[in-house]
Amino acid sequence: MKDIRIRALLPEDIHKIGALIATHDEIDRAGCQKRVELLKWLAFSNPHANGEPTYFVAEDGERIVAHLGRMPIKFLINGKIESGYFVHDLYVDPEYRKQGKGLFLTIALYKATEANSASFCCLVWTSDLNLQMQRRRGYHEMCADRYVKLLNPYGELERKIGQNSLAKAASLIFRGLGAVADSMLFLLVRPRLNISRIHRFDSRFDAMNQRAGTHKLGIMPLKTSEYLNWKFTQRPFSRAVVFAAEKNKEILGYIVLDIQNKGKYQTGTIVDIMADPEDRTTVCSLVIATIKHFRREKVHFIRCCLSNKKLGRILKRFLFFNTFFYKEPVMLANLEKFSKGNYLADIHHWHLTYADSDYFMLPG
Repeated sequence: MKDIRIRALLPEDIHKIGALIATHDEIDRAGCQKRVELLKWLAFSNPHANGEPTYFVAEDGERIVAHLGRMPIKFLINGKIESGYFVHDLYVDPEYRKQGKGLFLTIALYKATEANSASFCCLVWTSDLNLQMQRRRGYHEMCADRYVKLLNPYGELERKIGQNSLAKAASLIFRGLGAVADSMLFLLVRPRLNISRIHRFDSRFDAMNQRAGTHKLGIMPLKTSEYLNWKFTQRPFSRAVVFAAEKNKEILGYIVLDIQNKGKYQTGTIVDIMADPEDRTTVCSLVIATIKHFRREKVHFIRCCLSNKKLGRILKRFLFFNTFFYKEPVMLANLEKFSKGNYLADIHHWHLTYADSDYFMLPG
């Protein structure tokens, strides 16, 4: 253990990172190359980094045997810009895990990240194993809500009924009834905004996010147009589909979507949503565009993670169900380094989605 060194990732380490990522059992050669490209983008393109370390690695001689991402981010906290960090993307070489060194390496990487972060750190959508370790280390634990809307129950019916033809017939009936119910809900809402698909975020999104963050959303990542383009449109291998709500050339909100293929079933994810939660017309219009898009793409179900209760209540109007049996974990570290640590410690003050940290859209 004494020969293992913890340090910041450098650009010249990328070939060593490639060798480490190649030890993933579930990733083939093409997938490995994509993961290396994505990690390089995360580590060296972050517009909020300003030269700060963005990954820490554990080095044993000439080999890098573990890494942990540290994503510098600006937050809007009641309208004031503050610095913070997302911690993400932990991986330890399986050989070292088998030798019983995995826990040591993980703790050493977390300690380095905490020590080199001048303000609070936030971990979102972490694994069960990491969750247990973070609890032992005294991280503050919160939970965000997970919402699901079922569009096509064929997969569940096939597992429970076991008869292919019967499952298909039942799912066809469900899909038809669901489409009718959605159409009736759409008529009741009657949105009158221009909803269009966009491929780049312009300066109008800066004004929209500033308004929402200053007046309506307590704690949220500062999502400037530069950050949004980095996150969604410039990201390697991005599958993001973005819809924006516009009125009189003013942007009122946006929603980011992703589709993942899992075997023969497709999962639609609301990756990010930003709008004034009290502006029901805008939020409803974005949700309607989302449901229509996912129905066209024959998605089986839609999932969304939100910490904002007002936005969650609007989703429920469109037959999204809160999965009370499953919450998304949110962990905080370094609260003592932030003057308003007690305010951060309440999930109801946060606006978080799947887009925050780096949960979504890993390359296939």
